[in-house]
Amino acid sequence: MLDIMTQFVFTIGKRDGNNIQMLGTGFLISNGQYVVAPRHVVGDSDDGLVIILPSISSFDEYQDTTVNSCSFADVCIKHSDPFRDIVILAFKTPIINGICPTIPIGGTDDVSVGDEVYILGFPHCVEGRRVLTMQTALIGAKILLNCSGVKAKHCVINTQTRPGQSGSMIYSKKLNKIIGILIGAFSAYSGIPLGGINPRELHQTTQCLSAEYISKMIGD
Repeated sequence: MLDIMTQFVFTIGKRDGNNIQMLGTGFLISNGQYVVAPRHVVGDSDDGLVIILPSISSFDEYQDTTVNSCSFADVCIKHSDPFRDIVILAFKTPIINGICPTIPIGGTDDVSVGDEVYILGFPHCVEGRRVLTMQTALIGAKILLNCSGVKAKHCVINTQTRPGQSGSMIYSKKLNKIIGILIGAFSAYSGIPLGGINPRELHQTTQCLSAEYISKMIGD
């Protein structure tokens, strides 16, 4: 069942001539019509914005880190929510022909603290490494985060994530639902870096936004 996720999770990038700078992660929704990603990954301009198409069909495949070519599709910003940090991207030319499998979209209300979830994304893609990675972790807490007076439901996930994983799909295998999108990690600055590393970054917790806001943006 999880191997199908290899066709749903993408790297987001910006094209400049023959080069693509990888920015983060996004994933397919709405029967293959749209891709959702964090706004802080995409920004406000969709000039040169692309998704890099899947290169594997199973998580058990060896992903060749020496490959420096890819297939991609041009996308544009359809909807943007600056308060909850998400954007909906539309394909300039549809890439899905025929029927696309659908993964139901739920939300953080559907899970409980202590439940296991899967994190599917591309850690370190911003550093040029494109490897689709599956992690499992537990829901550690449910929180409300505020942006300009707008509060939104989030979950704390008990794991440390890396640059490039913003936008990862948060999936409940038990429910067969997307319950969130990874937004980032909380890390307070300690002021005492050791070897260029902020010690508090070694104990980050990861935060995901409830996927219910994705449904509201696309009208589901």
